[in-house]
Amino acid sequence: MPAGPLESAPGGFLPGEERSAILAGVLDGVEIGSWDLRVAGWLSGLDTPTMLTIASWIARARAAGPGK
Repeated sequence: MPAGPLESAPGGFLPGEERSAILAGVLDGVEIGSWDLRVAGWLSGLDTPTMLTIASWIARARAAGPGK
């Protein structure tokens, strides 16, 4: 997963299970409701570059901390 700002789409392909695992990893520790799970499933079904970009945003926002 990209660790910094993206200037182009991340390449490659990951199977759905791996996309789900990456998204679950960046959301680890976040309280998740049933709607959240539904949306996470939808996000995991997106193409790999789009899902990796979204997961990267989440990871970088968490790393930056509140209010950053």
